[in-house]
Amino acid sequence: MAVHILQSGNQQNHKLCDVRVKTASVFIPSTHAELALKFIRFVHTIALTLMLSFFVMQSFGQASVSGKISDHDHGLPSTTVLLLTLDSAVVKGVATDSIGKFLFEAVRPGEYVISASMVGYTKSFSKRFELGAQSIELPEIFLEEETTNLSEVVVRENRQLLEQKIDRLVINLEGSITSSGNTILEVLQKAPGVVVNRQNNTIAMNGKSGIRVMINNKMVQLPLDAVVQMLDGMNASNVEKIELITAPPSEYDAEGNAGIIHIVTKTGEDLGTNGSFGLMVGARWAENLGANFNIHHRNKRMAYFLDYSIVRNHNLHILESQRNYVEREFSQTVTSDSHRENLTTQQNLSAGIEWRLSKKTLLNVLFTGYNRNWDLNAITQDTNRVEIDSTIVTSMNIHESNVWKSVTGSIGLQTKIDSRSDVSVSLDYLYYHNNNPSTYDNSVNFEPAKPELYKIDLSKTTPIRFVIARADYHYQLSPSLSLETGAKSVISSLDNNVLVQRLVNDVWTLDPTFTSYSTLKEHIHAGYISTKWQVAKALQINSGLRYEYTHTVLGSADEANLIKRKYGYLFPSLSIKKQLASEKDIEFSYTRRITRPTYNDIAPYVFFWGPNTFSAGNTSLYPALSDALTVGYHTKQWIISAQYTHVKNEITTLQPEIDGKNNLIYRSQNLKHLNTIGLTMAYTVPIASWWELQSNLTAQYQTGKTSHLEHNVTIQLYGVNLNVTNLVRLPKGFSIEISGMYQSKSLSGISEFLPIGSLNAGVQKSFRDKGTLRLAMDDILSTNNWRIKTNSPDNNINSYFSYNWHNQFIRVTYSRNFGNAKLRSVKLRSGSEEERRRVNN
Repeated sequence: MAVHILQSGNQQNHKLCDVRVKTASVFIPSTHAELALKFIRFVHTIALTLMLSFFVMQSFGQASVSGKISDHDHGLPSTTVLLLTLDSAVVKGVATDSIGKFLFEAVRPGEYVISASMVGYTKSFSKRFELGAQSIELPEIFLEEETTNLSEVVVRENRQLLEQKIDRLVINLEGSITSSGNTILEVLQKAPGVVVNRQNNTIAMNGKSGIRVMINNKMVQLPLDAVVQMLDGMNASNVEKIELITAPPSEYDAEGNAGIIHIVTKTGEDLGTNGSFGLMVGARWAENLGANFNIHHRNKRMAYFLDYSIVRNHNLHILESQRNYVEREFSQTVTSDSHRENLTTQQNLSAGIEWRLSKKTLLNVLFTGYNRNWDLNAITQDTNRVEIDSTIVTSMNIHESNVWKSVTGSIGLQTKIDSRSDVSVSLDYLYYHNNNPSTYDNSVNFEPAKPELYKIDLSKTTPIRFVIARADYHYQLSPSLSLETGAKSVISSLDNNVLVQRLVNDVWTLDPTFTSYSTLKEHIHAGYISTKWQVAKALQINSGLRYEYTHTVLGSADEANLIKRKYGYLFPSLSIKKQLASEKDIEFSYTRRITRPTYNDIAPYVFFWGPNTFSAGNTSLYPALSDALTVGYHTKQWIISAQYTHVKNEITTLQPEIDGKNNLIYRSQNLKHLNTIGLTMAYTVPIASWWELQSNLTAQYQTGKTSHLEHNVTIQLYGVNLNVTNLVRLPKGFSIEISGMYQSKSLSGISEFLPIGSLNAGVQKSFRDKGTLRLAMDDILSTNNWRIKTNSPDNNINSYFSYNWHNQFIRVTYSRNFGNAKLRSVKLRSGSEEERRRVNN
């Protein structure tokens, strides 16, 4: 019997044509004790390094810097104040108290500058001053009120690593050593509570799936598996911060049960021209190269920007798997080994113009381009022991190419009606195209018979189109109360054309079993209203209500309306923040969200990975609805929050099941429910003026129940995610960063992801206006590899899967800024902010 290996999709779904799953009885995964031992060793490494640094640096003197920020009439509370070195590196950041005063303690001698910024005011800088052994009080710093600001307010704030806002946790990455040279996906892997699953290309936050990814207020509109690929090729050198929005306000789409990950690139202020460039040389299994360039210009009437990056990654992935199952009272074993050499080249381009038509009106035009070429050559061998004396061995040489291209355009108009109200409208067009050809040279050996040879050729093309229209109105009812309302419509279409041919008697013949054509058309219409109310000086309430109506039609070549659904839901949101004292507050939030099935989830396709293993779509999949509650407490150095989430019809990907013929089928399924209770704690402490420790711990308990198996099971698991970062600032522009991550077991439906960890370190040398040089290494102990175990005896499922990504990554990066370092960069918004996820390849 020939093995049909025809999985269509992107490489990160591995086209697991060469996969037949194997259990831990053959490939023994690292135990908890081994990971714990490695984690203890990495903690000892951190402790030893920091202790040595302490003895070197303990002779440094310390003093304090104090002052006051005002607007000429009175002190300004809650103003962001940064202590900067002369090369603009951030030493510390604080917020002013109720009368506008600030204090920096335990500052080592040197030359510094103070910057002060607040929404509604222009940023101001102090004169350069020198701090000796004695504390000093600076002259009063004045902020000027902004007269006109129609564009989005973007404040560059290099603060402590973690900041808790009313509806989000902000991770400030600017200046991070170990983030330099990484892709954005690798930066996300280090973010607290974020788990990137490269096996099925998903991202979870605080144990919950259904994530949206937004870059500079524009929602990435690709399917999440394609988003993971895109982020894996985007250089993170220009990332300023990452916002983990766990309680998104109503102006954002309700899509995404876990919330939104917002990636914000670096910005500046004032007028003039500035830019930056960076180079990266490194290695994983083989070479890894990268470069990035951006330029911004702004004058009183017009602003424009151009941003370009390229990444080339040559790597080797190693897959091992095993599956045990019982058939005819015999325990059969299927094993698979695959070496998958791959080369990825990705380019990203974005450009935009902002034109001030009048004092009250802005016009902006945005263009983006994206090209990702992934090329794979793999050698795979499957061994299937079907009887005591009978084994089938399948060898495969695989070549796959996966090319994603996109072009998007947006035009928007913002106008200020009067001093209290403004309106904005936008129109967007997005086009994506995926070309995914593959060839398979197969040799099937039915021992003891002679091998059977055959070839398969597969091509898949998927064009995707979006048209998005959006309008928003903002009205300032009073100095403490604002109202926002708006409407949005999204029209999308997708065609998926799969052509499969077999070489029979030297003639390519169409295979109708796997050749398919399908379409997806979807309309989403939404309206919302939201308020922001500063009830009192110490109490803030944000609330909103959103309604979304969805009409989805999925068709095939044989049936035009295979799936036809119409549904609408209300999505309320509420966030409350109460300030208890200076730099002490509590937060409460409630949100309702939705995760709709993607095209890959529901498409009517069947692709074999082996004789008895294949993947398929699930046309009976339903949207998942979630209700989430969060309560948090925040002090100057501590952030602690508790979360509870209930998800109805949770969508889980690549869920294994056995049909009546003992075939193993992978497809997305609805869980009956999934409940998550979580506790997150973050702590930042300046151990000394030159040494800062930052840590984040997320603990959670999850319980759920399947709804699709012959014998449905209840699933439950306790999990922990720990991130620790140490930053040591040394003399003469040197600094050291050591960080570590540990993720315990985590759930994916009935499957478990076994523990992983990563130790990272880097050193940096700043040459002031001549640039910054960094040397960094990720996954020093090589412990960040995926291992998945599934064991459900009642359903005859017992499998083990491991994937070595060669995440151990050493690189050298150089970056340099030029021009006006305070230039305010162009931040253009459009109506497609929410639309870049659900297209599927």
